[in-house]
Amino acid sequence: MKIVVIYDSKTGNTEKMAKALAEGASEHAEVEVMKIGEAFPLTIIADADGVIFGSPVYYADISNGMKDFLEHVETYIKANKRKLNNKPAAVFGSYGYDGAWIMEERLKERIMGLGYEVSDDVLVMIDSDIKYNFDTHSEKCKKFGKEFVENF
Repeated sequence: MKIVVIYDSKTGNTEKMAKALAEGASEHAEVEVMKIGEAFPLTIIADADGVIFGSPVYYADISNGMKDFLEHVETYIKANKRKLNNKPAAVFGSYGYDGAWIMEERLKERIMGLGYEVSDDVLVMIDSDIKYNFDTHSEKCKKFGKEFVENF
């Protein structure tokens, strides 16, 4: 089984979450971690058995980098006539003040629009917990990644 964790990160908090999620998921699957803005082939998500998408909250929305990435994925799917066939997906992210629930819903909607079956379970953490107490909170991320793999 192959899982891909794709994330955007501005301050490093969502990146910390992504790496911990991957560590948890790697107990039961092969996991690749990809950061938006770094080069990687879009075929990686088409070939994966499941994908976990992560974004920081940006004015109560997903980041612009994640929006652009999802638009490229949509174009890729249409151009290659590839279907994702309800592959499982999950959502995670970090936020500073508010708007996390709006980001969650918008990211879920965009991913479902691509053909993924998105989990109702979401992991969102406040930036200060990640920045100052990640040793304590990293277990939540590892558990989220592990449960994602176990539940499909």
